[in-house]
Amino acid sequence: MKNLPILFGYHASNIGNSHIPMSLCRFWNESGRPATLTVPGTEPEFARPWLYPVTSGLAKTALYRLTNPAQSRTLAEAVFLRREGASSPVYLWAGLSLDIFRRFKEKGASIIVERINCHRATSRKILMHATGHWNMPFKEPFNQQEIDDENRKLNIADAIFCPSPMVTASMLENGIPENKLLPSSYGWAPERFPSVLLQKPENPKPVFLFAGTICLRKGIPLLLEAWKRASLDAELLLCGRIDEPMRPLVEQQLASGTVRHIAYTHDIGQVFRMADAFVFPSLEEGGPMVTYEAMAHGIPPLVTAMGAGAIAENGKNGIILPDLDADAWAAALTDMAANPEKCMELGDAARKRAQQFTWQNVARQRGDLLQQRYPQLWNQKQQQP
Repeated sequence: MKNLPILFGYHASNIGNSHIPMSLCRFWNESGRPATLTVPGTEPEFARPWLYPVTSGLAKTALYRLTNPAQSRTLAEAVFLRREGASSPVYLWAGLSLDIFRRFKEKGASIIVERINCHRATSRKILMHATGHWNMPFKEPFNQQEIDDENRKLNIADAIFCPSPMVTASMLENGIPENKLLPSSYGWAPERFPSVLLQKPENPKPVFLFAGTICLRKGIPLLLEAWKRASLDAELLLCGRIDEPMRPLVEQQLASGTVRHIAYTHDIGQVFRMADAFVFPSLEEGGPMVTYEAMAHGIPPLVTAMGAGAIAENGKNGIILPDLDADAWAAALTDMAANPEKCMELGDAARKRAQQFTWQNVARQRGDLLQQRYPQLWNQKQQQP
């Protein structure tokens, strides 16, 4: 049985993006589908037989302190190429160099790619439109060279995991052949949230929670404008780092007394327990894990199509709203605040829906897709846990 080699070019902390490949590798290996994950470095508590940090101890400390992240990724690429140069397929993650794609292509390898966000050309177009709509200065997120390099990587790739319908749509919009695309999702880890099934305390007023970077890309101008128009006897809780261009807008709303800010928390599960509804008007996403985690806590999501990921379904277990229509958002906020029974019904449906998206289930679905695409990869009958 073959092993699937995976290269992730960032520190493996098991939070943020690194949580995704670490979760997939864990459950693939536990189900008898061998996979190994190469990373620049990790922490001793995350040591696993399938996790290969290229540096550790004092060498890792020196590498991180004396070089920039690009150099640690370059080292990880070199080690991965030397060790896995004869492998096919290989699974390459975002942020890696065009050179590593070309080197494996020259060796005749099939290359699987993870798209953690939409195509960069689509992302740029969305952000340009949003800054015009909100009369804000546009800061170029990507230059044309970066977009061109992304297209070269996608052209080289044999298969592309798309973690949401919107990512799939962005690939098609930019000319990526449909037969390369592997529609999938992201997920959530029950073991991270020991209080997920406990009854939440009742709030004297409805609490609407936003969690994530407080920035234009996450739809903060829309959310704050909708909140102002709704004028509710409720609280909006913003949890996350404030992007500097958003600070004046946020501080103005904080002064109103109905908006509260938590800069950072190590225990997002306790923050979820404070909320009656989850609001996430994101303009551009890959697969927002925070939506999966909020729904797992029985919190009904009010989201854009981007914020919905592959999990939220309009009218069934959440509400999907336009991404620039403040009046529509204000009406939805008002409706949820005035109808606690509806809020609870959607929350119960959200919790049930989330059970389909644990990382164990997501890994199984992705493993099945890979086995269909590459029958020679895991060619023995699998015993699923």
